[in-house]
Amino acid sequence: MIAEISNLKEELSLYPGVMTLPPEVAYDQLEDGFYIDQPDASHFSLGKKNVKKQFPKLIYMVDFDLYYDNERSNLTLQCNIYENKSGDWMIKVSDIHVM
Repeated sequence: MIAEISNLKEELSLYPGVMTLPPEVAYDQLEDGFYIDQPDASHFSLGKKNVKKQFPKLIYMVDFDLYYDNERSNLTLQCNIYENKSGDWMIKVSDIHVM
């Protein structure tokens, strides 16, 4: 996991400019997120915590463009969104890559 985090940090540090918040219209892309209705979809564990028990349902897999210097970049964030029985969500970053 630490190697994965350092890889993501390295990828971001190599990109020129400053990461900025996307404009409001960029969030409309989230509607294109792929809905998952498979409670047995793959999960991961963090240390000794059993995240699958805490967040058993993978509900979305999302690709979201990142913004640098207030402009859409060619970097894309991929993440999975999990939900627990209380309706709380957890977001796991899967990858950041150049599109």
